Amino acid sequence: MKARRSKGINAGSASILLIFAVLSLISFATLTLVNSKADYNLSNNLAQRQLAYYRACHEGNAFVAAVNSGYENFSQDDIIKKSIPITDNQSLDITLMSNIRNNSTNSTNKYTITQWQIVDHRDTEYDYTLPVYK
Repeated sequence: MKARRSKGINAGSASILLIFAVLSLISFATLTLVNSKADYNLSNNLAQRQLAYYRACHEGNAFVAAVNSGYENFSQDDIIKKSIPITDNQSLDITLMSNIRNNSTNSTNKYTITQWQIVDHRDTEYDYTLPVYK
């Protein structure tokens, strides 16, 4: 007599399915690790940038306080400017204008802040065009 073979799932199919599942888990774990490393680097760069910005703001506040209190010897010009570096390509530019010429009634401050701005010193042109086909 001939033995009948059943037409079901062979034992090798379960092994292939297990290998596929393990490879899928390994690839997802690798993608998660790469993404978390990129997020960590971005967060670290943003933290360093923010720290540099607040250092420049602190130095700018000290400059304005020194000018208004008269501790530093500045000429009696109408406008005082100072540029405080933040990074190699950016600086915080501060401009103070004398209150005497503005006829201001505020007697405690000798100068008014007219500019407190971050200036980018790179000579790059940004491309704002969209590659849209008609």
